[in-house]
Amino acid sequence: MKILPILLMASVLAMPLCAQSRSARAAGGAAAAGEQAEARTGIRFVVCAPSGGTVPSPLYYQDGKEFRKINVGSRVPSARVRPINGVIRFWDKDPSPKEDAGDKGAKAKKLPPPYLVVEDAPGSGRHVGILVPGTGKPRTIFVNEGNFPRKGVHVINFSSYPLQMAVSKSGDFKDKEVSTIGVFHSSEGVTDKNSWSFKGEKNGEKVSFLLSYAEPGSKELKRLKASTFVVSDRQSQITIVVKDTTRNAPKFMPIQLPADKKSSPSGGGAAPARKGR
Repeated sequence: MKILPILLMASVLAMPLCAQSRSARAAGGAAAAGEQAEARTGIRFVVCAPSGGTVPSPLYYQDGKEFRKINVGSRVPSARVRPINGVIRFWDKDPSPKEDAGDKGAKAKKLPPPYLVVEDAPGSGRHVGILVPGTGKPRTIFVNEGNFPRKGVHVINFSSYPLQMAVSKSGDFKDKEVSTIGVFHSSEGVTDKNSWSFKGEKNGEKVSFLLSYAEPGSKELKRLKASTFVVSDRQSQITIVVKDTTRNAPKFMPIQLPADKKSSPSGGGAAPARKGR
């Protein structure tokens, strides 16, 4: 008869533990949802250097009271960054204040000057920020990802050269379809006049293409790029055409735009920079 009271006591003691476990799972789920929401909004940065030049990597930016590190390169965009009041400040070195033993109670240290200040950054939605190195600090061109399907191949003409795109599913161009891609005007932004999209009919579809350009004021077409692209259901392939000032000609620069990855403690997304060393 003593077994029954013991079992009852054990079950009562276990109830708080079960409740704590459920609370922990719920909190973990909420945190994961918050991380995922954060990772799926903001600006992904990628470097486009048609005339040479580089952008330091990694870069650091402020996220609340923390400074986070992102890797910025070409072809594949970085983790997403959220602007603060339309501004993103980047440092090429960790700007986190370093605390010494005698710093307690002292006034907050001033941050070092940022390497780059990106202004007029979109505050909502999902965008790609194209960093273009030049003689001074890189300039930034924003592309709204919502304007391009999450699949297929897309071309944006940021140059001053009119473009012509010819595609052929058979590969012999007897069935070619020809489209014109006008020049970019900053006052208009990216429109269907200066961009081109091909969604394709199925994943893995191969299509031959010939991209040509004309010198300003001329109707004669010159070949810029001829090859084959493969349509993917998992990522967009955005190619930007910009002017290469070293040879006064347009340049074909592809960017892979994969779907967002869910943030996790072990990787993905931007990592907080360590305070102190």
